[in-house]
Amino acid sequence: MAILSKTLAGQVALVTGANRGIGRQISIDLAAGGAKVILSARSIDSLIPVEQESEGLGGRCERVALNVTDQSVVEAAVQAIVARHGKIDLLVNNAGIGAGSENPWDLPVEEWWAVHEVNVKGPYICTQAVMRHMTRQRAGRIIDVGSMVAAYPNPTASPYAASKAALFRWNSCLAEGAKAFGVSAFVISPGLVATDMTDRPQFADIPADQWVPIEKTGELVVALASGKADVLAGRFIHALDDLDSLVKQADKIVAENLQTLSIQMLHDLF
Repeated sequence: MAILSKTLAGQVALVTGANRGIGRQISIDLAAGGAKVILSARSIDSLIPVEQESEGLGGRCERVALNVTDQSVVEAAVQAIVARHGKIDLLVNNAGIGAGSENPWDLPVEEWWAVHEVNVKGPYICTQAVMRHMTRQRAGRIIDVGSMVAAYPNPTASPYAASKAALFRWNSCLAEGAKAFGVSAFVISPGLVATDMTDRPQFADIPADQWVPIEKTGELVVALASGKADVLAGRFIHALDDLDSLVKQADKIVAENLQTLSIQMLHDLF
């Protein structure tokens, strides 16, 4: 475990999809960093191993059953968290699913749209519920777990790519509107991480040096939760980025509109 100091002591963090993969790693690292972590997933029992591992490292956790696409469930859960702890400092929208087909037009409509329900509607529902409290607190941070695939065409994973592109743009809208209320929002990419989502034939031949250690994402989320990179709110940050270097070059990043989703035109229209 790379994170030893309790830099997040006193913070209350809600992580969606905390029962496995990247969400599990983020939750464990936040707990090790001193935050009180609200672990959430559809199955509350699936969170028990994460809770046990976090508490074994000296962390503090609670488990909550949460379907991110069910607005009433999410709102009730967030209300209960604030009632118990008086605030919520951090939301990590990690819950996500993928789907695909050989041709981008072959997937049944229901399966294509289901990815957007979880990957876009879910973060919106969770963010809306949390922002009602963060705006009153005049403080808070929201981190959306995105993907580099949002910036590139991926015909065999079109719903995932399209949903992450939508999440990317949503996050930038959120960040722009939320800063007046003291809330910072970020979209991050874990890179290519070995999880159940990548345990598929199309990933079998990828060289070992192209995989990103899952711990990198946990470390990035802890660093963002600490507030050290609030100057980069609304920007896209990769798990392999040198965050300290980005912070030092924040003026350049903003001035040149870097680390963001944009269209490159042959002729400047504006």
